[in-house]
Amino acid sequence: ENKKAEEKIQSLATHDSLTGLPNRAMFTQLLDHAILSAKRNSKMLAVLFVDLDRFKTINDTKGHDAGDQLLITIARRYQSALRASDVVCRQGGDEFVILIEDVHKPNELKRVAAHIISTTYEPVILLGDECRVTASVGISVYPSDGEDAQTLMKHADIAMYCAKEQGKNDYKFYSKDLQSVSMGRLAIERNLRLALERHELSLHYQAKVNFKTGAITGVE
Repeated sequence: ENKKAEEKIQSLATHDSLTGLPNRAMFTQLLDHAILSAKRNSKMLAVLFVDLDRFKTINDTKGHDAGDQLLITIARRYQSALRASDVVCRQGGDEFVILIEDVHKPNELKRVAAHIISTTYEPVILLGDECRVTASVGISVYPSDGEDAQTLMKHADIAMYCAKEQGKNDYKFYSKDLQSVSMGRLAIERNLRLALERHELSLHYQAKVNFKTGAITGVE
């Protein structure tokens, strides 16, 4: 019984309690090991950051139990769709991260990402209704997009948000251009927050004028 209790505690520390997938901490360890192996053998690997596009709508309309069932179903689909050597992790919420090792050409990842997207879109029966969600996927590749776990995951996340902003249900590869756009957006958000705090914003009204009478009829 003690042994079983120890195993359960260990599993809870390294795996997501809902889906049984490795959690973020476990995934980071696995990615660190994979990077060392790739470096030693001069190979490439990839990190795919996946976000479910319509999960919040389903969670809000059908309840958390339905949302949990959707996450479990999607997790199983991803495990079945990928190779046994690939690692699927639940990052948290409706986000998943996937490790693809032994990448020979970056173009191979287009097929993998497209397969993930099509697998996600297959219907799921929740509370008797057929539901569908789409996925936005961001891809970063070792060593061109980063040489450590944190950088690769951050860059895959940036690419994923770009895919989401440009229409969702698609994939994007990380590039330095994407990062500059992302950093610019963050700077605008930060400056706007500071402007509110410092009362630096002012509101102006433009008059609407009736050209026939010259009277002001309203503002905008």
